[in-house]
Amino acid sequence: MVQTTLTLLYELGLIIIIASIASELFKKIKLPGLIGAILVGLFLGGPGGIGFVTDLNSINMLALIGSTLILFTTGLEFDVDAFWKAGKAAFLLTTGGVIMSIIAGYVLGEYFGFDPIKSLLLGVIVAPSGTSVIAHILAMNDKVSTKTGSTLLTACIVDDVEGVLLLTIALGVAVTGTANFMEVTRIVLLSTFFIFASIYIGGKILPKIIYQANKIFSDEIFFATLFGFGLILAFIASNFGLAAITGAFIMGAIIPYKKIGEKIGYRLYMMKELFSTIFFTSIGLSVNPYTIAEESLKILVILCFAIFFRFIGGIGGGRIAGLKGKNLTTSALGLSVRAEMSLIIAREAFIEGIVEDIFLSVTTAVVVATIIVILPVFTIMCKRIE
Repeated sequence: MVQTTLTLLYELGLIIIIASIASELFKKIKLPGLIGAILVGLFLGGPGGIGFVTDLNSINMLALIGSTLILFTTGLEFDVDAFWKAGKAAFLLTTGGVIMSIIAGYVLGEYFGFDPIKSLLLGVIVAPSGTSVIAHILAMNDKVSTKTGSTLLTACIVDDVEGVLLLTIALGVAVTGTANFMEVTRIVLLSTFFIFASIYIGGKILPKIIYQANKIFSDEIFFATLFGFGLILAFIASNFGLAAITGAFIMGAIIPYKKIGEKIGYRLYMMKELFSTIFFTSIGLSVNPYTIAEESLKILVILCFAIFFRFIGGIGGGRIAGLKGKNLTTSALGLSVRAEMSLIIAREAFIEGIVEDIFLSVTTAVVVATIIVILPVFTIMCKRIE
């Protein structure tokens, strides 16, 4: 037992040092740090690694904290008032692409011989956009305050909620083991009601309690307590048959964004960076590079479909909303990038035993490839936003 604990300390320290450095190096070349962390996982352990990391169970437990923190802080950055007031343009811009991506992914899964559950999961994984990546590029090019930038960020808010909803629905369907129309409809309605009712009711009641508690406790104790409640709500959500991280997102979302949410997010930034690095590295530890090589044609086909249908769906939804020109093209292309939400869904399905490492390897490769392919073009086009 002592030796196992000491080994974990060594392996965890190795992951934190190398993955953090790799993440920073990738940021230097204008790519998300998550790619560096995944590659470090591939190198250090797993089927194709050098075997320096072997205690995957302990690493996966810490990775769960990482995914919970990602969703909790995403919820903190989610402004309830802004969401309810989200414009038609932002909603249609992202939702059109999400629907098209789910359909395309499901059809491709059926074509490749996946069972209905895995086909649905494939569609759900390629549906959400990479919100953090999009926001970073807009901020880097000083386009956040433009009309197009504001619409795109609002679309990302909608996309985050839809991503959490898709995660909840997909895992709910997978747990029941059936993808028939009636069962899917039941899970969709239940999940939608749970998430939106929690956000709405919690958003009306909890802020009053939080503002009072903020006057009593020190900032450190107050923020730690709220994060603790986030973990407990994640546990409660899992007992209701929902994804644990759905509860973490809801807890973050119902904390008032102004004054409180921003301050907590700032305080949790270092913790989030640390544990999210472990999370992305854990994906690399589970991915088989030999599978990626063997399934390269399948990955290429899924990649092309994922980019094309998300882009076309965004264009179609944007046109219905009255958007046009290069601003619409840039927005639809940006929303075609996939990142953390897609990886969280894929890993949750893998950890729950719903899919095998082959499925995780393929979908992870597709997500990383969308970043590498789209990001340089989106960055250039972003500079031309009016």
